[in-house]
Amino acid sequence: MLTASALTALGLAISSAHAAGIEYSKQSVAPFFEPGNYAELSYAYVDPKIEGTDAAGNKIGDMMDDFDLPGAAVKIAPTANTALAVIYEQPFGVDTEYPAGNIFNNRMGTTEARVETTGITLLGGGKIGNNVWLYGGLEYQTLKGNITGAQPVGLTTAVSQVIDEAGALFGIPTTTAYYDLVNKQNNGTITPTEAATLGAINEAAINPVATAPTYYTLDFENENTLVPVVGMAYEKPEIALRAALTYRAPAKYQVSGVENLQVILPPIAGGDGVTPGPATDEVALPLAGKTEVKMPQSVNFDFQTGLSEKYQLLGMVNARWVDWSNFNVAPPLATLSTQEPLAAYKKDGYAVEVALGKQFNPKVLGEVRLGYDHGTGAPLSLLGPYDSIKSLGLSAQYKLTEQLSVSAGGQYMWFEGGPVDTKIDGRVANIDDGTGYALGMKLGYHF
Repeated sequence: MLTASALTALGLAISSAHAAGIEYSKQSVAPFFEPGNYAELSYAYVDPKIEGTDAAGNKIGDMMDDFDLPGAAVKIAPTANTALAVIYEQPFGVDTEYPAGNIFNNRMGTTEARVETTGITLLGGGKIGNNVWLYGGLEYQTLKGNITGAQPVGLTTAVSQVIDEAGALFGIPTTTAYYDLVNKQNNGTITPTEAATLGAINEAAINPVATAPTYYTLDFENENTLVPVVGMAYEKPEIALRAALTYRAPAKYQVSGVENLQVILPPIAGGDGVTPGPATDEVALPLAGKTEVKMPQSVNFDFQTGLSEKYQLLGMVNARWVDWSNFNVAPPLATLSTQEPLAAYKKDGYAVEVALGKQFNPKVLGEVRLGYDHGTGAPLSLLGPYDSIKSLGLSAQYKLTEQLSVSAGGQYMWFEGGPVDTKIDGRVANIDDGTGYALGMKLGYHF
């Protein structure tokens, strides 16, 4: 007879290998429901391809790097009605690098993001009746990474660094004095002489710097946190039915990191506005401090039931909600420079997968899986330049022995593109629709 757990292993090594926001996995607790004592090892290789065009009309080649997703789990059943499980995965991450030939590169470097999380979840639970499970535990999650941004854009921090230099040449010795003139101009009280001085400073220094090449870096130190996980499930083994609802709380970090902003400043004109003044080069602005990073809370609903005893068919539906609209990473220097968070999303993430599994014989199982993730909305982020994702996956499992099985599968993905807009510079890029694929394997062992 086909059981609810028979096809659980299928597809999970490659299912939803890329999702909305910076999500890599769906944080499944499926190993917890494997019968008896169980262990698994999994590996997936993911290769997305996404291209676009920058605001200057330059082609942006594939900016998404391939990446690996290892996984492991061990489940122990002390009794028939209790269970303990430890699940390892990499739930969130970013592997983005913009190739040369567009505005996201300059002589100081490229726009790139490498962010990695690992999660080790300890779950325990038991039955509170013949059919209902309650379970809960903690996830130990770690975060590390670095982000760089290279753009010839108008950063307010870059502009402020030359006010003193330019102002001194025109008799305006401080930044405060410069902005006093700006305020006078705005309220109509500026004198003709002051207006001429302000115009000369803007023409000689501020306007050129507004298009000066800049290079921003942020390095995260290794951080860790604990995340509560709770859930409940209903099972009816005689029809291979199981419905499980799992809530995972936000993962909150106070990340210690060092920000650095480098600016290639142009030469500043002399006091007459024409004679070249002293040349300036790179100005580096380091800033160390703490930044709050909160990986979003989520809810998973996993349902499966037997469809046909005669044809040995099992139907599955997996749905997930992720609170991406409350995700916000705003390091102080980046926020001051761009007047917006370094990373944020407009909408929550909603995703659903529908799968059909079949047992062909006692040793061979197969599955086909369709998925849709509606994304986090436009404008897109340079760190994760895609919106909705559609996917199609095929996988199979072969039982080597009664205890040992091997699963393998593949998934093809379609990514929706869109605009990338910033508060200061407006539209900086348009991302094309893209594609990608994932290949995965898993070994499962009941003992």
